[in-house]
Amino acid sequence: MSDDSFEIPKNLPVMTLRGVVLFPKAMMPLRIFEERYRQMLDEVLGTTRMFGIVCERENVSEDEVHLEHPFGVATAGLIRVSKKHDDGTSFVLLQGIKRVKVRGISQELPYRIIESEEMDSIRDESCPLIRGKIKQALEQNKMLGGEVTDEMLEFLNPLEDDDAFVDLAAYTLCKHTLRKQAMLEVQHLSKRADMLLTDLHRENDRLATIKQLMNQSEDDDKEQN
Repeated sequence: MSDDSFEIPKNLPVMTLRGVVLFPKAMMPLRIFEERYRQMLDEVLGTTRMFGIVCERENVSEDEVHLEHPFGVATAGLIRVSKKHDDGTSFVLLQGIKRVKVRGISQELPYRIIESEEMDSIRDESCPLIRGKIKQALEQNKMLGGEVTDEMLEFLNPLEDDDAFVDLAAYTLCKHTLRKQAMLEVQHLSKRADMLLTDLHRENDRLATIKQLMNQSEDDDKEQN
């Protein structure tokens, strides 16, 4: 799937969700139950089949929480599956298509529509080199008992698109909302890859320290016996 094969609407309906960040190429299952989003879903299914996911800012005062302040970068997604249930709720499988800048909000009711601007990745010659380092760090994480699995490596490694490789790895492995949002907002692929590599090295160092301490504890137990 090529990003260029889709035209992102300038006025893009969005779901503003707390603690949720979608990356391009990633698949996100959603349960649509709020009335505003039911209406949004019905309307986009009849047109572009696209809506965006934008993360809600949490560091706001209590009297502004209801405003659902969005971050400045979101991800436009394409509905791959939509199944409506008897109770009016729907299951949706949304696939991220492209980063978009939130240039403004053109509508709040009955659901939010943002003024979007497509955000292309900027690449340079260092991307393949950094990708190789990330692959090594992923392999190390798996050997250290981290979250990387054989299935994950079998999915990621054949990807020819460096953008997809970095974004899908970050989407899968990064658990902290603010860090994930920070990665989403970075336009330069090499910088985004560096952020991912830094996180992997930090996690691998943590796992290696735990493994070393466990081995020392086992050696101490053997000596005592």
